[in-house]
Amino acid sequence: MHSSSRQLTLALVCFITFIPYYFIASWLPVSITNALSFALFALQVCSSIFLLFCFQKKTSRSFKLFWQYLLLATLAIIASKLLNDTPTTISQQLYQDFASLFVYFFILLAIETNPHLSDVPLNKYIGGRVPAIFFTLICFCYFILLPAEFSEKIYQTAKPSLLFDLVINSLILARLLQCLLSVKNDFWRYTFALLSGSAVFLLIGNISTFIGTNDVFVDTQSNINNYYAQLIHLLPYFLLILTANITLKTTKLPIAIEKETYPELYILLLMLIPTATHLYGYEHELFYSVNTNLQSIILFFWLFVGTTLLASIAITHRRQTNKLKQSLLSEKSELEQLNNLHNDLTDTLINSEDKAIVNASNNAILTTSITGEVLSANPAAVQMFQSLEQELKGTSVSRLFAEKDEMHFFFDFQSNVYSLQRKALGISVECLSLRSDGTEFPAQAELQWADRAKQPLIVITFINLSARKHAEKQALELKDKFIANISHEFRTPLTIINGIIDRYITKTSNELENEELTTAKRNGLRLVRMVEQLLELSRLSDNPQLSLNTYRLQTLMMMPVDSFSRLASQNNISFTSNIPSDLWLDCDSQAFEKITFNLLANAIKYTPCGGSVQVNAYVEQDTIILSVIDSGIGINKDSIDKIFERFQRADDVKNQATFGVGIGLSLVNELVKAHGWRISLVSEHGHGSKFSLSIPLAPANEVEAEISMSISENEVTSLLTEQRTVANIETNHSQQVVLVIEDNLDMQSHIKQVIEQQHHCILAGSGELGLKLAQEYIPDLIVCDLMLTGIDGFEVLTQLKQDEMTAHIPVILLTARSDLESRLQGLNLKADEYLSKPFNQHELLTRIQNLITNRQQLQKCFLQKFNEDQKVERKNTSQQNAADLTQSMVEQSSLEDKFLHKLEALIAKHYTDPELDISLLAKELAMSERQLQRKIKVILGTTPNNFIKEFRLKKAQVLLTSGAQIGRIALDVGFSSQTYFGRCFKESYHCTPKQYQQQIAQQDSTQDS
Repeated sequence: MHSSSRQLTLALVCFITFIPYYFIASWLPVSITNALSFALFALQVCSSIFLLFCFQKKTSRSFKLFWQYLLLATLAIIASKLLNDTPTTISQQLYQDFASLFVYFFILLAIETNPHLSDVPLNKYIGGRVPAIFFTLICFCYFILLPAEFSEKIYQTAKPSLLFDLVINSLILARLLQCLLSVKNDFWRYTFALLSGSAVFLLIGNISTFIGTNDVFVDTQSNINNYYAQLIHLLPYFLLILTANITLKTTKLPIAIEKETYPELYILLLMLIPTATHLYGYEHELFYSVNTNLQSIILFFWLFVGTTLLASIAITHRRQTNKLKQSLLSEKSELEQLNNLHNDLTDTLINSEDKAIVNASNNAILTTSITGEVLSANPAAVQMFQSLEQELKGTSVSRLFAEKDEMHFFFDFQSNVYSLQRKALGISVECLSLRSDGTEFPAQAELQWADRAKQPLIVITFINLSARKHAEKQALELKDKFIANISHEFRTPLTIINGIIDRYITKTSNELENEELTTAKRNGLRLVRMVEQLLELSRLSDNPQLSLNTYRLQTLMMMPVDSFSRLASQNNISFTSNIPSDLWLDCDSQAFEKITFNLLANAIKYTPCGGSVQVNAYVEQDTIILSVIDSGIGINKDSIDKIFERFQRADDVKNQATFGVGIGLSLVNELVKAHGWRISLVSEHGHGSKFSLSIPLAPANEVEAEISMSISENEVTSLLTEQRTVANIETNHSQQVVLVIEDNLDMQSHIKQVIEQQHHCILAGSGELGLKLAQEYIPDLIVCDLMLTGIDGFEVLTQLKQDEMTAHIPVILLTARSDLESRLQGLNLKADEYLSKPFNQHELLTRIQNLITNRQQLQKCFLQKFNEDQKVERKNTSQQNAADLTQSMVEQSSLEDKFLHKLEALIAKHYTDPELDISLLAKELAMSERQLQRKIKVILGTTPNNFIKEFRLKKAQVLLTSGAQIGRIALDVGFSSQTYFGRCFKESYHCTPKQYQQQIAQQDSTQDS
């Protein structure tokens, strides 16, 4: 409800009640009673509406209960007036008194909810409600029920009812005044003041009514006095409306802090008042004193209830006091323990040998306070900082650090000290320390927290790093010089090699030789480019010199965009560029081309077929943002910070080959620094990368400077030369199939040419494709690289050896990683061979042949185990298990045994079916017929149909010993005809089924004789 609407409502209330009431009272004295009733009823209805709005206001629970109880009290008054306004009989008077009882109940409950203490649970103040409710009930029984029962004449005078109203109104007023005096908040002072005023007017009205009950004559003057007396009955509701209006105006109800109350005194007063009233009335025989002992019994009952409440409060206080005493004793005991510990630490500190240890240390050690004030210094620190201990003590440790060093501000922030306190190993940082002569030297400062009883200390150990830094600088200079020298040495032989290759390319007419020479030429150009990048890095480290001119960005990007768009088209990659024509920059054109060349080359290199590469440029706050975005393999977030470092690469478990050895991006970083630009990278593994180059925008020139080309045609040719695709053409040199998993097309071609001298060859350009082909073709052997795009060789090997279908295939790891750790890791993953690049082709062929030969011997071993009953009994055992339709729980030592066990159980289930063939077996084993054929051929050296036939014959051999009919036996073991059964039996056992039965019968008769 808005404030304006509340004000309008309040004005209407005043208009409806007081103004008409005034005129009616002045001019029509005969209708005063009716006008009064109408005005009183209007105010009661308006107050109920306002109370309803207050109850609906979103406030605390206790405040909502406060207005709810007041609303119920008002509604109870209205209901009693509507049902019985003027009682004429005892029952009607009693009904009216009961309505008053409920009204007082609701009012007392509203006051005892303590709405000003909304953050305190309501149960805490249950002690205030219980005495008030009991007191009201006792008074009602004493002043209303007993007179109505034993003194009807006195009760009809309404004096007992009015006396009851006076007593309860006095209690309500007293509670409101207590709340008013205990609160310190203006809102609650105004609220309780208005409510107290309302209670005062109610009390005055009751007093005037009580006094007026003895008046007999009613004249005009008495009517006027009655008019003002009745006007007092209107004021409580008017004040109640004002209180509700104040509440509705308040957006946030404050919480008042109540002063300490004394419930014991409150209960004692409630006990004494009825006792004194009873004794006084009994002594003077007043009208409320009834000739019955029930009033005394009710009084004694109230005294018993009050005594019980007082005892309950006393017990609660005693418990709290005991709890506080126990808490104080516990804290006193802990304080004594802390004092003892403090004394022990003090003694330990006084008698410790820490100072002698610090003095004997070769490192410079200072102890400081938590604010950075130097407390002590050992001789090594005195020598390092060239100051006496007396000069260092009492000064701030920050003056020992250079002003530009971050340790100069360490003690300025207390959070650093708290962080040091929490770290058990302390803090170690490299910093610049300052001697008294102003000389700066690199040092390592190790700060540790030292707990002391009186004052905690910070121990700072200084380690001079000058000699170490100098040695590292010399090592780096020697490394750069060595790389520069060896790079120069590489240029001459590479030039000779490339020249000879060029000469033979022009002379040869053989297509195959021409492709091989082109591949050699392309890789030779890659080596030349890497050597040039190494030399450029060395030159930038020694003395970076740039020739700056103003160029149009679109002109600089024309050649790289055109060249790499063709390269992207060759690799089936979408390449788009958006370079506005009005962007100018100051740069070294040769250096800029090298930057864009390396960024675009990396984007094309690590984006798979079907991906996309975007080159965008735009202006942001006088800065050109040149972005190269690809949808390639991306890198791990943990590796982003180090890919621009020299000779570093993003070591990712899932992609070991990312960004090579880091020469290109290191060169990009150095060239960007030399220009004073910034480069950033945003990347996520598997979701591509975004390189962003921030370049200051330069003013446009009328004449654009001539661009000098720094990237040679050979460098572009090394990337743009069409890489020939190797077709998966199988030559008929042998019946063995070798799968090669290699992502480099040139290396694929080389390995394929080597292997196809003796075997068939299948190629896969990624680990995922290799796994798919391995499951589809079941090759005899797999040659796999480690550094693959996508999942690496270790993951491929793991999945191959864990798959039941491919676990038997020998795997050769062929990789450039020849370190012992990688070799051991591969062998631990059950690799059969581990070869390092560059490899000898004869060694590779020999190892392949050896593994295939060993596998063939293993096939014979499996077949022998399956066929020879007396030696190994592998085959007989499996067939006997199948014949008995049992599933033997024999421990399976390998995935091959597990596969054979499944095959045996499947044939044992379906061998009687003449339709049992390879298609049914493949369907039940969830394999293709080709895969099953290859699998059984590799493991057992036989075909699935032969295996089924041998099993049926073995079963028939057992049944023939029982003397059953041969035709019946043929049908029982799954043969479609007796003739075919006899022919197959004779081929396997060199006799007919009938002859076999006769031989068995003769043997039995011989044994019997």
